[in-house]
Amino acid sequence: MAEQSFKVGAKANYVSKPVTITGGPFVGYSEWYVVKGEDGKEHPAAASGLEPIPAFAVGDTVRYAYGSGGKLVAGPFKSEHHDELIWVVEKPNGTHMTPTQNSLTKVEVPDPIKVGDRVRVLEDDPDIKPGQFVGLTGTIYNVDEDDLPYGVRFDGEQGAPSRTWYVTKVEKVTAPAADTFTHDGVTYELGADYRDNEGDVWKFTGKTAEDGTPEFVCHASGYTTVADAVYSYGPLTKI
Repeated sequence: MAEQSFKVGAKANYVSKPVTITGGPFVGYSEWYVVKGEDGKEHPAAASGLEPIPAFAVGDTVRYAYGSGGKLVAGPFKSEHHDELIWVVEKPNGTHMTPTQNSLTKVEVPDPIKVGDRVRVLEDDPDIKPGQFVGLTGTIYNVDEDDLPYGVRFDGEQGAPSRTWYVTKVEKVTAPAADTFTHDGVTYELGADYRDNEGDVWKFTGKTAEDGTPEFVCHASGYTTVADAVYSYGPLTKI
């Protein structure tokens, strides 16, 4: 079997420790390189003891340069005929292929949508209220395995015809900034004032309540939490 060749600057493992190739290859009684360890010291290393650091891992989803790709199920392996590593790829139809590493590109698979994620609607119910929720943001409160998998509780002040709805497709959105707080699907600005259903004004104090959420205060009702204020005096409208 042919020895693996390395270029200067390449990363590798030598006796299970990461090194950087700084010279070579050289030929004496056998092929060897000069390598630098993590401590910054250089030393000779026999080519037979060097192992390339895999560019992929078993379980990765990859795209094949000459096909649709699939999931890596084994590898990497040395080839008898060339220096490029080979992997075993399982295609979606259950068949397998053994492409070389340089023909593969890793495909980043997004994390699945789960309860509690903040999302933006890309496709809603095609049969009921089609298009009315597209572009709206909210929080996932339920996930089912059907044609309308995502139950979304929409953020306030978006003009949504319903506070909640099941939709077809969503994408994750960046979490609210540090100067906002989301409760029950509604995002509140910590620097803004809010009026309750009795006309009284609520302000954030900049402190944290006993339940760990931002503290809310109203001169008519005293100090409380956002949850309690919404429960007793909601809805709250930003002034």
